Amino acid sequence: SGERLPLPSQFKANVGTGDKVVFGLRPDDIYPTGHGISSGEDADVHQLELPVTVTEPLGNETLVFAEFNGSDWVSRMLNPKPLKAGDRVKMSLDLSQAHLFSADTGKTLRG
Repeated sequence: SGERLPLPSQFKANVGTGDKVVFGLRPDDIYPTGHGISSGEDADVHQLELPVTVTEPLGNETLVFAEFNGSDWVSRMLNPKPLKAGDRVKMSLDLSQAHLFSADTGKTLRG
């Protein structure tokens, strides 16, 4: 659908224009803005407003599933607040923790 994420700085030497990649982030590294802990610098955190599809309250945290580019992405919300399907939430993605792989070979692209 044309939605894009910026290329994390740690991959710029290994990824060229037009390269097809598989992008991954763990749920700890995706969180509703203000409800998570970033491992990287502020410049490494990318924010998007995404629609919530499902929430799973777990007590002191809630798993929040949000749709991005046709897929549900799982995030962890610390110090949870009530959310419901259809709510739009500003999500923070800590790109310093991203994993990129070659779509052709499956090999990691981390330098």
